[in-house]
Amino acid sequence: MTERRNFDAAALNWDEKPRRVKLATEVAAAIQENIPLSKEWDALDFGCGTGLLTLQLAPVLRSMTGVDSSSGMLDTLNNKIQTHGFSNVHTVLCDLEKGELPSGRYHLITSSMTLHHIKEIVPLLLSLKTLLHPGGWVALADLEFEGGRFHDEPVGVFHLGFSSEELAEMLTKAGYSSISINTAATIVKVDQTFPVLLATAQVD
Repeated sequence: MTERRNFDAAALNWDEKPRRVKLATEVAAAIQENIPLSKEWDALDFGCGTGLLTLQLAPVLRSMTGVDSSSGMLDTLNNKIQTHGFSNVHTVLCDLEKGELPSGRYHLITSSMTLHHIKEIVPLLLSLKTLLHPGGWVALADLEFEGGRFHDEPVGVFHLGFSSEELAEMLTKAGYSSISINTAATIVKVDQTFPVLLATAQVD
């Protein structure tokens, strides 16, 4: 559980699993239910992959920046942006785990199914804080603790999901406030159901 997954190789076929599209739709809906989004907001989707969540939220925001460390994933997203004419979406190749930060400030930072691939989460949350305007929000969706049943191959998996208490503790340690955690979606995989939590929080 210490190797990094090759997301470049996975990019071309990533969207072919309907459950991934369904998850992005449900997480986007949960974010809109829990955060008062605005067309005046600039947002960043961390670990955006092929943009399944990015493009769901883009129409209700002023701008959306998709950030990922996989050039293959971003190539797929850039093709979608061009094909569907998203003028308010752009991408940045960036590895926040290595201390790289995109430019700009944001009103909202989102991620979906990214945290369990991050070894040290509190330092990441601290980095994200520096990118947010005062009063800005994070909306982070990931698996509820599942004991290792979800991933067929645990390459690049550093956490087997999270409890609500764990997510709240990490956000508190990183200095966030107004923390709220709800079940945003469920994933059905091989007749097993896996809840997905959405943690939202603000910076002062």
